[in-house]
Amino acid sequence: MPTNLKVTSIVLALCVAAIGCSPLAPRPNYTKFFILTPVASTASPVAPATSFTSRHLIIGIGPIDFPDYLKRSQVVTRSAPNRLDLSPVDRWGEPLDKNFQRILSENMAQLLNTSRIEQYPWDRKAHVDYQIEINVENFETSTNGQSQLRARWTIKNSDGKDLYSSETVTGTPVGTGDTGTSAALSNDLSTFSNELASRVSELSQRRYSYSSDNSDPRPSSIAAAQP
Repeated sequence: MPTNLKVTSIVLALCVAAIGCSPLAPRPNYTKFFILTPVASTASPVAPATSFTSRHLIIGIGPIDFPDYLKRSQVVTRSAPNRLDLSPVDRWGEPLDKNFQRILSENMAQLLNTSRIEQYPWDRKAHVDYQIEINVENFETSTNGQSQLRARWTIKNSDGKDLYSSETVTGTPVGTGDTGTSAALSNDLSTFSNELASRVSELSQRRYSYSSDNSDPRPSSIAAAQP
């Protein structure tokens, strides 16, 4: 090979190597985006679709008080009681508090066999038969391979009167693979949704039984709105 051609080849090789090592060179993007998922569409409602239960009810979800430390795009892992680690590559596909409320609403619609779900804040003209206020205290995974959802919640009637208050604490082992965290948290949210739906169903059944002496079996507020 001629000397000039050898020199040219060496120079080109050095330039390519220099570009590859340059801080300005394009770098691969390893970012991954995740979302929560609702209960399976085949999941059985908490009450039969053929009974009154809750299918005529309008359920209001919210307000939901969500921890500020979780209102970020990075996936958070609790590594110690007073320490949080933010993933450099794992991100939520939408704000986690919004994703939480949306999936909770989908779950409640599925479990209560109704599409009449209002998300807070709803229009003042909208009538809700039951309102569920939620205070989420924890909703993350930990380095010991466990997720946790801890939330206090209250169910109110259409007049804003407290009917039932409780606290839910649930967790799921985090599976292997990229989707282990989002799957575990989705399972926790499903468990939480089942607990809320069961309580709403019980309250509506009591309400139905109380009004069963009337000719219209629907709750009085619904009967008045739909003569």
